[in-house]
Amino acid sequence: MNRDPVTLILSVLLLLGASATAGLCYWYLQCTRQEQQVQYEVARINQNRAALQSFAAESLGYSRKNPAILPLLQNFGLGPRAETNGPASAQKK
Repeated sequence: MNRDPVTLILSVLLLLGASATAGLCYWYLQCTRQEQQVQYEVARINQNRAALQSFAAESLGYSRKNPAILPLLQNFGLGPRAETNGPASAQKK
């Protein structure tokens, strides 16, 4: 039984192509799974950010009713800011 070298070469190329396809498929599935995990993390971070912004807005609203909370809010940078660009009282000559 004499094998034709062309058949052998084509069989090897078919085997290599199938192996490469399987490897690329596995790589694609892993990348897709990782992307889904990252999207879940981003969604969770956005939910936390929205909750914190809502809490900050509510605490600023509460500070109008009870100004005693203003020093605490100012520690976190949430209170009303002092004006730094007020009118000048005297001009230099």
